[in-house]
Amino acid sequence: MDSFEEIRAARRELDAVVDEIRQLDGFEDFLPEPTEEDVHRAAEEQPLVYLSAAERGGVALIVHDHDVRQVDLPDLTAEAVRTRARAHDNAHKAYAADRAGRLTQWEKSLDTTTKWLWDDLMGPVCDTLRASDRAVLVAGGLLGLLPLHAAWTEAPAAPTGRRYALDDLVISYVPNARSLTSARARAGGSVERLAVIVDPAGRPPLGSAEQEARAAAAGFPGRTTVLRGPAAHAAAARNALADADAAHFACHGQADLLTPLESGLLLAGTDELRLRDLLALRLTLRLAVLSACESYLPGTVLPDEVVSLPGGLLQAGVAGVVAAMWSLPDVPAALLMTDFYRRWRTEDLHPATALRDAQVWLRDVPNGERFAFLQQALTAGESWLPDDETTEGLLLALEFQEDDERSFADLHSWAGFGHFGA
Repeated sequence: MDSFEEIRAARRELDAVVDEIRQLDGFEDFLPEPTEEDVHRAAEEQPLVYLSAAERGGVALIVHDHDVRQVDLPDLTAEAVRTRARAHDNAHKAYAADRAGRLTQWEKSLDTTTKWLWDDLMGPVCDTLRASDRAVLVAGGLLGLLPLHAAWTEAPAAPTGRRYALDDLVISYVPNARSLTSARARAGGSVERLAVIVDPAGRPPLGSAEQEARAAAAGFPGRTTVLRGPAAHAAAARNALADADAAHFACHGQADLLTPLESGLLLAGTDELRLRDLLALRLTLRLAVLSACESYLPGTVLPDEVVSLPGGLLQAGVAGVVAAMWSLPDVPAALLMTDFYRRWRTEDLHPATALRDAQVWLRDVPNGERFAFLQQALTAGESWLPDDETTEGLLLALEFQEDDERSFADLHSWAGFGHFGA
């Protein structure tokens, strides 16, 4: 099959998925083509950056209000992106199948992929956006599989010897301009009620799930519905989500690459919450946190990432999504979620900023300083901490680390979450 036929075949598959979504009640107008006015409206508050690779090189179109700048990316060819995305996906699959045996391979893949992303894509974009402190990325095609926020270059003066894209910009991802405008319109209002789904029974256990759930619940004192194990079945999840302003899913997820509407979250027994189910729920959530392996991945056979689980949630009525691109180790995952909820709920930061700042904290702060911070918060009885047992468990884990080292500075430990939407 030649390249033009591949493009036509992918387009037909995307059209078929969109048509299927439009058959759902209330989604008859799903995914209309954005107009020029839609794009400029979405770019009023912060730059909207369209990223695209082509056979002879790529381009970034940076739209801010009514100003449009083009950044040529001559080395960002479609073939280079395909090669990098396949290697990244293969390394992740090997790691998921054999975490202990393939960790080094996965870490090396993350390093080489994100360094390439800086050199051929995010470096020029960040340099062009020096006057901005945040940006929203519309990553076309297979670029949506890659952690663009973690692109890096050498920086000897930085704590880790590296400067990352998220050090320059608070980065969010969206499928298109209209989804961003709609998400912003839904982002206002109070956020008081949380629904949490914790590691349903019958699946491989998630070590940090309970700690994450308690960190999330600490941000919503007295207003949290928690579904654990067998209680976390589909009917209960739907009821809890209907009565919530935010949701935290500490459970397994899966991305169905051939039929993206079947992607979803694995619940108790054989139950699932598929993307097609979530679209039908008419969600009104300010934020959904998907701390679940593969929850971020789009369908790689399609030329548009709008049918990924986070992108689908935006279409289903969620204003913002924090989604896992891969599973973090237990201790850094629990620390990251604890600090994220502290910053979002106690410091009242925007979720994208809270996530970025929590990632930098996890990456850059020495172990001893982090231990002292949590110990002081526990002594002071800070309300944002999880319960004493969970916090003491985190402190115990940190006690075994050298005080002056940064044990979670590797990409695998801190960069595995991205922010979608508003």
